[in-house]
Amino acid sequence: MFGLEKEEIVRRDLLVYLWAKFVSNTGYRFFSRPHLENPYDLKKLKKENAVFLYTALHKSLWETSGVMSSIYFQKLPPPYIGMGDNLVKGKLFQKLAGKTGAFLVKRPQTRKDVLESSKKLKQYVIYYMAHGIDVSIFPEGTRRNIPDKREYGNFFPTAFEAILEYEKNKEKILAEYKSLTAHDVYIVPFNVDYSKVREDYEIIRELEGKPHTLHILDSLKMIRHIGDLYISFGEPIKIADHLDKTRKELAVYTREKCLELVKILPINIVSWAILDAHEAGRLGRDKILECIRENMGKLEGLKERFRGFEPGESPGDILDKTARCEKNFKNITPAHLPFYRLYADYINHYMKKK
Repeated sequence: MFGLEKEEIVRRDLLVYLWAKFVSNTGYRFFSRPHLENPYDLKKLKKENAVFLYTALHKSLWETSGVMSSIYFQKLPPPYIGMGDNLVKGKLFQKLAGKTGAFLVKRPQTRKDVLESSKKLKQYVIYYMAHGIDVSIFPEGTRRNIPDKREYGNFFPTAFEAILEYEKNKEKILAEYKSLTAHDVYIVPFNVDYSKVREDYEIIRELEGKPHTLHILDSLKMIRHIGDLYISFGEPIKIADHLDKTRKELAVYTREKCLELVKILPINIVSWAILDAHEAGRLGRDKILECIRENMGKLEGLKERFRGFEPGESPGDILDKTARCEKNFKNITPAHLPFYRLYADYINHYMKKK
């Protein structure tokens, strides 16, 4: 009835997985400065036979591998990750990605593709949940929403439909498949904030009409000088407590929980100030400092989400701190406005409420 016997769980003692783990963990430990925030006891839930659907907003390719390392170092089983097949070019590399536990979903181009991709993703999620395997997905479907729309995208509801269906049909599944055990499904929201998005220049070139598509193999060069990573896990959402929600309502609810995890970094504050100063026609240091001070005042109610600076820190120190980390803040010019807008818009949902 459910087709849960048709797939096989990819073993994680294969050489290709061990190599991928080595690359990710090396980048996490030695080329970045990770700041992990997880006040919830996921290990305790695991001991109680929980299974997790990790979900996040999507800014960078680094989230795919970087969060795997953060989970691994918490002594939790790294999830199997769903990603678009466009990120892995060629049948050989797609096969290798599959051996690491990634499952590829066709990036839809037509209405027919959308239906087929949704069906395949749903099958994957139900299969892994039923077998007690954690999964990580990015329900926006792309990291292009911020540069294209100036806001995070809506969450596609397919994966949420899958976990609702599993939870509602758990008894039937267990009756049909005697070898399976019952699992309580939880959504675990998480978010990664960056002092340096590794693909920022590539994203900006796309905005300027110079397409440049990054693929998963680019992670090898992306582990250089990643900078500060703020990895935040939210409160696990027990699906059994939300069976009254539709798949779309659960998607919206999860998206809101992910948005609440977004941190406000110096590069975000300074970028907003530069845009404000430019709009006022005064793109000089004094005006930028004035705008930094104003924006920090507007965001005072969210100061618990400040990272990398303190609420009382001077605007000059915040600007200088940002300039030391990124060259485009040493020489602030209108030519770099697309760059500043990218980093400003990562906190656009906070600024629009002020």
